[in-house]
Amino acid sequence: MPTFNQLIRHGRDKKRRTDRTRASEK
Repeated sequence: MPTFNQLIRHGRDKKRRTDRTRASEK
């Protein structure tokens, strides 16, 4: 079971990845 910190970090990574793709499209 992942810890709370790991969960937050994963979410942050996901957000960053989407941001990067959005910038790439632009």
